[in-house]
Amino acid sequence: MNQFSGEENKGQYCKFVQTANGSYVLQPVKVPAHVIAERAERVRRREIHRHVEKNRRRAQELSGRTIAFLSAALGLFVIVCCLYLGVQNKVNTRMTEIAALQTQIERLSQDNDVAEKRLAMTENINEIETEARDRLGMQGIRPDQIVYYASENSDYMLQYSSVKEAE
Repeated sequence: MNQFSGEENKGQYCKFVQTANGSYVLQPVKVPAHVIAERAERVRRREIHRHVEKNRRRAQELSGRTIAFLSAALGLFVIVCCLYLGVQNKVNTRMTEIAALQTQIERLSQDNDVAEKRLAMTENINEIETEARDRLGMQGIRPDQIVYYASENSDYMLQYSSVKEAE
């Protein structure tokens, strides 16, 4: 039986040995350590090269898929951004419309208050005139007793002091 392992004796080193009957035979000898180290280094390099090539192929195969995936993701991102901008634009438009409607409501409310005051004054003037004639016996005013005042954009006027008499 061989005293050396099969891996170690691969590419065996042999020597010629003379047998007892005078013939020569090849007898395996132990492979030198530096040769074993070189063989191991070659095997390691082949393994590394095989892994590098395998990784390169895998990277090249994935690059097409990766590019397709990233392109799809980018397209989806652009679509979502466009939809978001559309929604944001609608929100801004609605906010502008709401502000315009609030301004219009405020203006209409002021107009309504002015109209209510005018109506209240008209009713009060008629009641006062009726009360003055019937109960107090007063008479209507004469044209020379009327004093006119200019008013800026309002239908009524507030009096804070007494009015000077016309001469």
